[in-house]
Amino acid sequence: MKKLFIALLALTALLAINAQAQQRTAEEYIKLLEGERRVENLQVPKVIETLKIKSNHKIADIGSGSGLFSRPLAKHVNKGQVYAVDIDQKLLDHVAKTSADEKLTNVKTIFATEDDPKLPEPVDLIVIIDTMHHIANQPTYVKTLKKYLRKNGRIVIIDFNKTWPAGHEKMVYKLEDLDGWMKAAGYKKVESYDFLDNNFFVVYQ
Repeated sequence: MKKLFIALLALTALLAINAQAQQRTAEEYIKLLEGERRVENLQVPKVIETLKIKSNHKIADIGSGSGLFSRPLAKHVNKGQVYAVDIDQKLLDHVAKTSADEKLTNVKTIFATEDDPKLPEPVDLIVIIDTMHHIANQPTYVKTLKKYLRKNGRIVIIDFNKTWPAGHEKMVYKLEDLDGWMKAAGYKKVESYDFLDNNFFVVYQ
């Protein structure tokens, strides 16, 4: 009985340590996503300004991460809605908290699956920033997005095109690959911008 009690104590301690480790990992990842260098490189205000978004637009930020784009987008569409979409609940919790801290009432978090963003309604704009390389089956995924896009809606994709972070070797793809996936899914490239140093920035419709 004593041995069983000791074993249970050890298991409880181990679970607590694992929980703390996971929490630290989430916190560290958030710091990475909102690090000064990344924020500077992605030029969030300029990207949003370039998209000419209307104040009543509905936007899905797929792979929202820490909410780096979700919150500024929500401020821009003060009469609209932003859906922060991710498959990591801890990141979504962070988005919800920081949005509440900034009194942004038009941000709704969506816990998605790996093959479907699970949006509750079609939107005017879908942004996928530093995320497309994490999606397992990109050709099928972009076809799935069709049902979530309003008439004349746009899909914006920003991703690495020069130097990829360590550990991303198996995720590397080229802009030509993306163009092929999007064309096969029935989209047409309507805009392309080159002001981001280490990212392509393309818009499809």
